[in-house]
Amino acid sequence: MQTMLCKREEKVDLFTLRRLEKILDGYIAAKVPRDVRSAVRLTYEFERNRLTLFEERPDYPKREWKRIALVQFYLEAGMWSVYAKSSGGEWFLVDTILPDPDFERQLEQVEIDQDGLFWIS
Repeated sequence: MQTMLCKREEKVDLFTLRRLEKILDGYIAAKVPRDVRSAVRLTYEFERNRLTLFEERPDYPKREWKRIALVQFYLEAGMWSVYAKSSGGEWFLVDTILPDPDFERQLEQVEIDQDGLFWIS
Protein backbone atom coordinates (compact mmCIF):
# COMPACT_ATOMS: atom_id res chain seq x y z
CA MET A 1 0.00 0.00 0.00
CA GLN A 2 1.25 3.43 -0.89
CA THR A 3 1.04 6.32 1.52
CA MET A 4 -0.57 9.54 0.34
CA LEU A 5 1.49 12.69 0.75
CA CYS A 6 0.70 16.28 0.00
CA LYS A 7 3.19 18.53 -1.80
CA ARG A 8 4.69 19.61 1.50
CA GLU A 9 5.38 15.91 2.14
CA GLU A 10 2.84 15.73 4.96
CA LYS A 11 1.66 12.17 5.37
CA VAL A 12 -2.03 11.38 5.44
CA ASP A 13 -2.62 9.29 8.52
CA LEU A 14 -3.51 5.62 8.13
CA PHE A 15 -7.00 6.17 9.56
CA THR A 16 -7.79 8.71 6.80
CA LEU A 17 -6.35 6.45 4.13
CA ARG A 18 -8.51 3.52 5.32
CA ARG A 19 -11.54 5.83 5.44
CA LEU A 20 -10.97 6.85 1.81
CA GLU A 21 -10.67 3.20 0.80
CA LYS A 22 -14.01 2.41 2.51
CA ILE A 23 -15.70 5.38 0.81
CA LEU A 24 -14.40 4.38 -2.61
CA ASP A 25 -15.15 0.68 -2.18
CA GLY A 26 -18.74 1.53 -1.21
CA TYR A 27 -19.08 3.98 -4.09
CA ILE A 28 -17.79 1.45 -6.62
CA ALA A 29 -20.06 -1.32 -5.30
CA ALA A 30 -23.08 0.98 -5.71
CA LYS A 31 -21.99 2.45 -9.07
CA VAL A 32 -21.28 -0.79 -10.96
CA PRO A 33 -24.15 -3.32 -10.91
CA ARG A 34 -23.14 -6.93 -10.26
CA ASP A 35 -24.43 -8.14 -13.63
CA VAL A 36 -22.01 -5.89 -15.59
CA ARG A 37 -18.87 -6.35 -13.50
CA SER A 38 -17.43 -8.81 -16.01
CA ALA A 39 -17.64 -6.07 -18.66
CA VAL A 40 -16.72 -2.95 -16.68
CA ARG A 41 -15.16 -2.16 -13.35
CA LEU A 42 -13.99 0.90 -11.46
CA THR A 43 -10.67 0.90 -9.63
CA TYR A 44 -8.58 3.52 -7.87
CA GLU A 45 -4.96 4.17 -7.10
CA PHE A 46 -3.23 6.35 -4.54
CA GLU A 47 0.07 7.98 -5.44
CA ARG A 48 1.59 10.63 -3.20
CA ASN A 49 -1.07 13.35 -2.87
CA ARG A 50 -3.10 12.10 -5.84
CA LEU A 51 -5.99 9.67 -6.01
CA THR A 52 -7.02 8.50 -9.49
CA LEU A 53 -10.29 6.76 -10.34
CA PHE A 54 -10.16 4.43 -13.36
CA GLU A 55 -12.65 2.65 -15.56
CA GLU A 56 -11.49 -0.76 -16.77
CA ARG A 57 -12.93 -2.83 -19.61
CA PRO A 58 -11.76 -6.16 -21.03
CA ASP A 59 -9.46 -6.09 -24.04
CA TYR A 60 -10.30 -9.52 -25.37
CA PRO A 61 -7.53 -9.94 -27.96
CA LYS A 62 -4.90 -9.25 -25.29
CA ARG A 63 -6.83 -11.05 -22.50
CA GLU A 64 -6.32 -8.16 -20.11
CA TRP A 65 -8.20 -5.17 -18.76
CA LYS A 66 -7.79 -1.82 -20.52
CA ARG A 67 -7.59 1.03 -18.00
CA ILE A 68 -8.80 4.58 -18.61
CA ALA A 69 -8.28 7.32 -16.01
CA LEU A 70 -11.56 9.15 -15.36
CA VAL A 71 -10.80 11.69 -12.65
CA GLN A 72 -8.02 12.74 -10.31
CA PHE A 73 -8.34 14.14 -6.83
CA TYR A 74 -5.39 16.09 -5.42
CA LEU A 75 -4.90 16.80 -1.73
CA GLU A 76 -3.10 20.08 -1.11
CA ALA A 77 -3.08 21.96 2.19
CA GLY A 78 -5.93 19.81 3.48
CA MET A 79 -8.20 20.52 0.49
CA TRP A 80 -9.25 18.13 -2.28
CA SER A 81 -9.17 19.53 -5.83
CA VAL A 82 -10.73 17.72 -8.80
CA TYR A 83 -9.06 17.29 -12.19
CA ALA A 84 -10.51 16.01 -15.47
CA LYS A 85 -8.84 14.92 -18.69
CA SER A 86 -9.07 17.05 -21.81
CA SER A 87 -9.71 15.54 -25.24
CA GLY A 88 -5.95 15.84 -25.78
CA GLY A 89 -5.23 13.72 -22.71
CA GLU A 90 -3.97 16.51 -20.43
CA TRP A 91 -5.29 16.90 -16.88
CA PHE A 92 -6.92 20.23 -15.99
CA LEU A 93 -8.42 21.65 -12.81
CA VAL A 94 -12.22 21.57 -12.81
CA ASP A 95 -12.92 25.14 -11.77
CA THR A 96 -16.66 24.52 -11.23
CA ILE A 97 -15.80 22.16 -8.34
CA LEU A 98 -14.11 24.29 -5.71
CA PRO A 99 -11.45 22.70 -3.46
CA ASP A 100 -12.98 21.20 -0.34
CA PRO A 101 -11.60 19.38 2.71
CA ASP A 102 -14.42 16.79 2.43
CA PHE A 103 -13.44 14.05 -0.04
CA GLU A 104 -16.99 12.63 -0.08
CA ARG A 105 -18.35 15.99 -1.21
CA GLN A 106 -15.86 16.04 -4.08
CA LEU A 107 -16.74 12.48 -5.08
CA GLU A 108 -20.42 13.46 -5.02
CA GLN A 109 -19.71 16.38 -7.38
CA VAL A 110 -17.93 13.99 -9.77
CA GLU A 111 -20.94 11.67 -9.65
CA ILE A 112 -23.33 14.57 -10.40
CA ASP A 113 -20.99 15.60 -13.27
CA GLN A 114 -22.82 18.84 -14.05
CA ASP A 115 -20.34 19.70 -16.82
CA GLY A 116 -20.32 16.26 -18.49
CA LEU A 117 -16.59 15.78 -17.92
CA PHE A 118 -16.42 12.35 -16.29
CA TRP A 119 -19.29 10.06 -17.29
CA ILE A 120 -20.69 9.31 -20.71
CA SER A 121 -24.48 9.72 -20.54
